[in-house]
Amino acid sequence: DDASRKSIADMTKKEVMEELKNKPQDVEDFTLFQFIKRAVNIPGAMLGIILGGAIMKNCQLSLRQATVMCIISMGFCIIFAVPLLFLGCPTQMVAGLDYSGSSGPWQLITNCNRKCNCSTSFFNPVCGQDEVEYISPCFAGCSKVNINTETKTVVNYTGCNCIVVNGAIGYAEPGSCGTPCVHFLMPFVMIGAISGFLASLSHTPAFVLILRSVRHEDKSFAIGIQFLLLRVLAWLPAPIVYGSAIDTTCLLWQIKCQKRTGCRYYNHTAFRKRFVGIQLLFETCCFLSFCIVYFLLVRKEEEDRQEEGNRATSPDSVSESRP
Repeated sequence: DDASRKSIADMTKKEVMEELKNKPQDVEDFTLFQFIKRAVNIPGAMLGIILGGAIMKNCQLSLRQATVMCIISMGFCIIFAVPLLFLGCPTQMVAGLDYSGSSGPWQLITNCNRKCNCSTSFFNPVCGQDEVEYISPCFAGCSKVNINTETKTVVNYTGCNCIVVNGAIGYAEPGSCGTPCVHFLMPFVMIGAISGFLASLSHTPAFVLILRSVRHEDKSFAIGIQFLLLRVLAWLPAPIVYGSAIDTTCLLWQIKCQKRTGCRYYNHTAFRKRFVGIQLLFETCCFLSFCIVYFLLVRKEEEDRQEEGNRATSPDSVSESRP
């Protein structure tokens, strides 16, 4: 669970930026998303932790009941996290790229731009009139550029041989085409906040489980071991696992000195499924761990009852009870 939270904090920003891309209105949407995400998720997680502690105190839950509470909260957390697999933007159409999952340039050089001697090292994406994105005006076959003399900015590129609309040569505008799916932001935030709230309900009961499961003199040592394991098994490797999985969804890498330096285009669908899928994997492991703890507690309680029954029926106890 901690591994999932750590990586979500690091990677959600990257996921949303890739979904929205580079349009000016998308930057505003992303800023709004970040504000809403923090305004909803952080109070939701705090409320979950406080409410979990209040339930533990007011209901006087036993170890077994606290474990059941953790199982229920993590179970509903998983249920609410599943829809996140399907909330997202499709990958924008980029001319010449392969969408089967392989990374690298595929058919970027075509008859319409073959004489332009285009280089993949120059990355200046443009959005064609045909709603297809090109990694540079050169790959769109553009021959002219129109500049606003007042602002000194590029208005559009014309004479683009690779862009044909209604039988005529089209134009291209600077910047990514982006994806029109801003309406997914609020559902994504709300479902993620509910899932985070449900997961936070298990924090206090899980902590109490550790304190009640060890001897009084070992409590400090147990807490230290817990935080050590959190850092070694969750906080350190989780971003590496997420990052490695996300790298497999890259469609086009930026190459410098024959080394990969950054991804220019991701397969959004694969990105989202790997990102949320690993989150669900961690949460499922947490859920199963609580289930194992529950069955161990049940078995221990049965053994304790059996031991008490044997002690009550032993000859020594019977003789002591006689007058």
